[in-house]
Amino acid sequence: MGGVPPPKRPQQIFIFNTMESPAFMHRPSPKWDDKLDWLMSYRRNSDIHRPYGTLVKRASPLMKNYTDVFKRKKGFGVWMSGHCPVPSRRRDYIRELKKYIKVDMFGTCGDRVCRNRSPVLSECLRNFSRDYKFYFSFENNICEDYTTEKLYNLYLGNLDVIPVINGPQTAKEYLPKGSFISALDFPSPKALAEKLKEIASKEDVFTQYLREKDKYYEIGIDEVFLNSMCKICDILDKTNGKPQRPNGTIWKRFFSKGGC
Repeated sequence: MGGVPPPKRPQQIFIFNTMESPAFMHRPSPKWDDKLDWLMSYRRNSDIHRPYGTLVKRASPLMKNYTDVFKRKKGFGVWMSGHCPVPSRRRDYIRELKKYIKVDMFGTCGDRVCRNRSPVLSECLRNFSRDYKFYFSFENNICEDYTTEKLYNLYLGNLDVIPVINGPQTAKEYLPKGSFISALDFPSPKALAEKLKEIASKEDVFTQYLREKDKYYEIGIDEVFLNSMCKICDILDKTNGKPQRPNGTIWKRFFSKGGC
């Protein structure tokens, strides 16, 4: 975001909108310092919160035979990615895990191919859900509140697989307790592998994670975006089109070292 900012009228609000983590972005030119008012992003302290997904508790629990789900699992863990050299070093972590447990690696970062990919519920993801016990939803960066569709899609469409995430630490504050496993809770890949083997070997423990996960569903990124747009309209409506600038420089703090 460079160049010269366009003319700005006193009543206008300029919003810095991003879904990327600071690690993959350039800080806006200083010419924008007194122009940008609000931040719209996945960060929960944004003026306009726009996450990659939102999880909602179901009105009634799903009805399924969890014993059958457990019995038909043939694979242990699966990871799929097309971006390999990333700041989180997720491929290195997965390779270390493979010394202790079976993890199938799909995409250009692995040695297996999934030919029917899509941003949401692909045939591959459904097959993974049917065949594997754990899906490694590892982000390219471990940044505050940075949880992308990799994780949220696992709560969409009644998928029978336990998510394993690599962060962030704040995920515990907005993801349902007992429905996922975080690698940050373990001192090493080996320790995580031992825990996963324990969970995988006990039907009651494994299915309890699925039961907790099945209490929630994801409303989807399109609806999340619409809700964010509505929030802007609500603020403007409540302030007669002259909203206060509540955080002022919050978009600058988005690029601080503490964000990632």
